[in-house]
Amino acid sequence: MQKDGEPLLFFFMAFFWGLNYIMVKYAYIYDVSSSVLLMRVLYALVFSTILFFRQIRFPRTLEEHLKVFGLANLNITAFFSLWFFGETGVSASLTSIVIYSYPIMSLAASYAILNDRFGRGKAMGIALGFAGLVIIFFRSINVYNYVDLIMLILAALSWAMGTVFYRKFLTGYDSAGLNTLQLLYAMPVVIIIAFITGGINRQLMIPQFNLIMIYMGSLGTAVAYFIFLTLYRKYRVSDISAYFFLVPAISVILSVLMLHEAVSRIMIAGFVVMSIGIYMSGRLK
Repeated sequence: MQKDGEPLLFFFMAFFWGLNYIMVKYAYIYDVSSSVLLMRVLYALVFSTILFFRQIRFPRTLEEHLKVFGLANLNITAFFSLWFFGETGVSASLTSIVIYSYPIMSLAASYAILNDRFGRGKAMGIALGFAGLVIIFFRSINVYNYVDLIMLILAALSWAMGTVFYRKFLTGYDSAGLNTLQLLYAMPVVIIIAFITGGINRQLMIPQFNLIMIYMGSLGTAVAYFIFLTLYRKYRVSDISAYFFLVPAISVILSVLMLHEAVSRIMIAGFVVMSIGIYMSGRLK
């Protein structure tokens, strides 16, 4: 990222996403995961439509509709669902670290699917990234949260596959318009999941809950995803992934400051190993 303003854009995106993990914990004080899922996507769709209405261009063919639907349910439906239900039994800091193994997964997927070739340096970075994730996973797992941790890893995998899917099929779309479309196409499935897993209840009307969801839907989703898609439209997966370790780093700091979470040495050690791997895989050839 060498163009004027792009590093700053990335930092804002990283901060908005890092803060999301803390906001989810605050939201759980008032309501359950199904409500968080539904309201985040709903508010994000509203804000994205207001901000980017003129950029929306609906697909013209059934094939293009299916491609946008596929992206929506990898990037939004599956990713958010697995994340929100997984975080119920895992700390915000650990959640962000596990999910941000995503750059390592996306690099591996881009090698297999996009023919995005790279040398030993990137391969070593991928190996270190996965090693860090293994350290975190197996040292943090217990009988109470192993299902939650597996769900978080699947969330990271879903997002990684969504990223590769976007690069392969949909980079020709305007980033702002596509950001809105993926939220719109995800909404029907999100509604079904929300009703099946928790339904709609009166807690949704609590002002504090809605303020949290307004943040997550606006800056935490509509704006952040727009920046994300804009950068990925310009750069290869392997070119930008080096910087994604900033998101869990921000989240860990905010978790300690705002939630007073205890962060173990093993978790920090695993995060450092994973971060070095992400950085190497993004910077080396």
